[in-house]
Amino acid sequence: EVERLAVGQLEHSRVLSALGKKENPESAHRLLLSVGYWSAEHNPFPQRQAVAVADPQLIVPELQAEERLDLMHLESFAIDDEGSADPDDAISLEGERIWVHVADVAALVAPGSAIDLEARARAANLYLPERVVNMLPPQITDQLGLGLQEKSPALSFGFLLDDGAQPYDLQIRPSWVRVCRQSYSEIDERLGDEPFATLVQKTRRYRQRRLLAGAINLELPEVSVRVAAGGEIRIRSLPRLGSREMVTEAMLMAGEAAARFALQEGIALPYATQRAVEGPPPAREMAAMYAFRRKLKPSRSTTLEEPHAGLGLELYSRVTSPLRRYLDLVAHQQLRLHLLTGASLPASEVSERIAVTEQPGAAVRRTERLSNMHWKLVYLQRNHGWQG
Repeated sequence: EVERLAVGQLEHSRVLSALGKKENPESAHRLLLSVGYWSAEHNPFPQRQAVAVADPQLIVPELQAEERLDLMHLESFAIDDEGSADPDDAISLEGERIWVHVADVAALVAPGSAIDLEARARAANLYLPERVVNMLPPQITDQLGLGLQEKSPALSFGFLLDDGAQPYDLQIRPSWVRVCRQSYSEIDERLGDEPFATLVQKTRRYRQRRLLAGAINLELPEVSVRVAAGGEIRIRSLPRLGSREMVTEAMLMAGEAAARFALQEGIALPYATQRAVEGPPPAREMAAMYAFRRKLKPSRSTTLEEPHAGLGLELYSRVTSPLRRYLDLVAHQQLRLHLLTGASLPASEVSERIAVTEQPGAAVRRTERLSNMHWKLVYLQRNHGWQG
């Protein structure tokens, strides 16, 4: 009974009442720790937020044969944090054309299929320090993750940058790519070599354009919190690397180019939008940047083509993470339908998908935030003399 209250399944507990304790999840958690029923390491937040705690177990269809653009001759790089297990995007350069390759999840997951409905109910992967809970069956990542096979099926976005650092001449093609997986730190040592030197030059021009348009640049410290198989808690700082900035800007380019293409072609997409914050940009002191972050309006998804003020973009759609974000998958489904049939789902159906994912998506984000805090506190309990 006390445990059910601790994970939010009950509102009252006769046991806590008889002991004269408050009847809330925190009080129940404290009692379970004090009697040794739960260990200090037990993370109650996934259950408390009522999110899925196991991967979906569904039958995954075979990838159907179709005409794909052969881009196997390009050097393509999936660049991510060390230990990442779901590589869903990669970049390459072909002359002046930047290619962003994305795992072709929509080739396997059709709108309205059982896998699609399950992913819609989950909204996103759940990244906990102790494990990852996928929104899609793990076999899909094994089959489609870029660089996990000798050749990978992708949906590739190829575009040029004009003199004003605007992406144009977008090509969207199902493709075959050969991908080399690398960490940010490995690529950071190669930024002076090609193709990275050219990519850095192009992405910096794009970043400068965004900043001039009012993009928010908060240089706040970030950490990775992970729990190893033996229970060791590993907290490490994520340094601000040029390779990370290069990849981020390339993904934003693809999102902006796809959004402009969709608007031009009349394709309903989930656009990512954010209202502007009133007042001047923050000073560079850390406290000022934290205070400014509290003023930021939450970003939201809508079928209306509205600006994303925080990114400094007039139009933007997230399209580079369909393995781990459902609305990215919706964008891929829409683009694929248009490419193959010339038609796509109406805006009303895309809006319905956006609405369905709002509650589970918020629950996933809360669970991740609270779980990170849980493990940070356990770490501090284990390391009383820690300073930083």
